Amino acid sequence: MNYLKTFYLNNLTRQNMIRVSIVVVMYLLAFAGSAPAQTLIIDSCYAMATRNYPLIKQYELIEKTKEYTLSNAGKAYLPQLSITAIEGYVAGLPSLGGGVPGTESKSSDGFKFIGLAQLNQVIWDGGATKTQKKIIAASSETDKASIDIAIYDLHSRVNQLYYGILLVDEQLAQLEIQNTILGNNINRLKQLNENGLAFKTDLDEIRVEQLKLNQKKKELKYIREGYATMLSLLIGAKLDERTTLERPALSEPVAVLQIMRPELSLYGSQRKLVEEQAGMRRVGLMPKVGVLGAAVVLAPGVGIGNSTISSLAVAGLSASWNISGIYKSGNDKQLTQQSLYRINVQEETFLFNTKLQMTQTTSNITKQKAILSDDEEIVTLRKSIRESYQLKYDAGAGTLMELLNATENESDARAQKALHEMQLLMTFSEYKMTTGNIK
Repeated sequence: MNYLKTFYLNNLTRQNMIRVSIVVVMYLLAFAGSAPAQTLIIDSCYAMATRNYPLIKQYELIEKTKEYTLSNAGKAYLPQLSITAIEGYVAGLPSLGGGVPGTESKSSDGFKFIGLAQLNQVIWDGGATKTQKKIIAASSETDKASIDIAIYDLHSRVNQLYYGILLVDEQLAQLEIQNTILGNNINRLKQLNENGLAFKTDLDEIRVEQLKLNQKKKELKYIREGYATMLSLLIGAKLDERTTLERPALSEPVAVLQIMRPELSLYGSQRKLVEEQAGMRRVGLMPKVGVLGAAVVLAPGVGIGNSTISSLAVAGLSASWNISGIYKSGNDKQLTQQSLYRINVQEETFLFNTKLQMTQTTSNITKQKAILSDDEEIVTLRKSIRESYQLKYDAGAGTLMELLNATENESDARAQKALHEMQLLMTFSEYKMTTGNIK
C-alpha cells in the first residue's frame, strides 16, 4: 500500500513538473513572439556604418601622429649637444723644444685622444619651426579629408542597399494584396464547387496563379536577404526578416542645394599644404642666428714652446646664411603656382561633373513626378475593372480568365505605382547624396 502511495505521489510530482515546464516554455515563446521588431532609419544606418568602418580608426592615428610630430618640431629650440671622441694616430703637430735657442724641437706625432664637444642654441631659425608646424597641420587635414571621401562612398553604398530593401518590401506588400484577392476567390470557389455551382478547373486556375505569385515572393525574399546581409556587414548589426526599415518621407528637395561634398575640403587642404610648403622654401632664404659653444680636448697635449695645450674652448654668437636658395626662388614660385593651378583644375572639373549630375537628377525628378501623377487614377480604374469582372463572374456572365487578367492588371498597376513612388524617393535621396547634404 505504501509502495502504491509513493508511486502515485512521484507520478503526480512528475506531472506537475511537466505542466510547469510547458507553461514556462509557452510563456517564453509568447514573450519572444511579442518582442518588438527592430526598426532602423537611414540616418542611424549612416552613423552605424561609420562607427563600424575600420578606416575610421585612422582619424585617431592621424591626430596622434600630428601631436607627436608637432612636439618634435617644437623641440628645435632646445639646446643641441654634440660630443665626438677620437683615439688615433696624429701626425703633423709640432712641439717646440723648451724655448732655448739651439735646442732641437721634437714632434708631437703619436697616438692621442681627441675629444670634441659642441653646444648650439637656436635664437632665431628664420621661422622654420613655425612653418613646419603649419605644414604638419595642413598635412593632417589633407589626410582626414581623404578619409571623409571614403566615408562618403560608404554612405552611398548604405543608401543603395537601404532603398533596395525598401523597394523589395514594397513589391512584397503589393504581391500580398494580390494574394489576398486570389485567396478570397479560392474560398468563394470552394463553396460553389461543394454545391456544384463551379468547375474544379476554375479553382485549379486560381491555385496556379497563387503558386506563381508565391514564386515571385520567394524570389524577392531571397533578394531582400542578400541586401540585408550586405547592409548588416556595413553597419555591424544583424538584420533579418523581422527588421523594419523606416521609409523616409517623400518631401520636395531644395531647388538648389549647396554642394558640401568632402572632395571640396580635400582640395582646400591640398592648397593649404602647397602654400605652407612654399613658405618653407622662403624660410630657407632667411639667416639663422644662435649661440655656439665648442671645446676640444687633447691627451697628451701638444707642446708649444714652454707650454702645452691640452684643451681649447670657444663660445659666442653664430650666424649662418645659405644664399643658394636665391638662385632657385624663381623656379620654386613657378612650381608652387603650377601645383595650385593643378588643384584648381581638379576642383573645377569636379564641380562641373557634380552640377551636371545634379541637373540630370533634377530632370529625372520632374519626369518621375509626371509619371506618378497618373498612377493613382490608373490603380483606381484597374480596381474598378477588376470588381466589375468579379461581379460578372459571380453572376455567371464572365469567364475566369477575364477575372484573372483583370486581377493581374490591377496588381501590375499597384506595383508600378509603388515602384514609381520608390524611384522618386530614391532620386530625391540621390540628389541629396550628390550634393553631400546628408548627415
